[in-house]
Amino acid sequence: MVFELLSKIFIEPTVTISKNILEKINDMANQEYSGEGMIKEKLLKLQMMLEAEEITEEQYDREETILLDRLDERNESEKNQH
Repeated sequence: MVFELLSKIFIEPTVTISKNILEKINDMANQEYSGEGMIKEKLLKLQMMLEAEEITEEQYDREETILLDRLDERNESEKNQH
């Protein structure tokens, strides 16, 4: 009985706080992954790598397609939220 009371006082709030923190971290990671600025930055870096001949045209096309698709998904998701 005492353990249950102590558990409710000390453990449950900690679990709730931990869950909230993990949800915020997950949201931040998703924003980082799909943020427009981050995607555009990666596209620019990709272009620079191509120009410096660090990657092939094939690699560039493959990665560019992935990033542009991600950008389209993000923009579509934003439209649906408004």
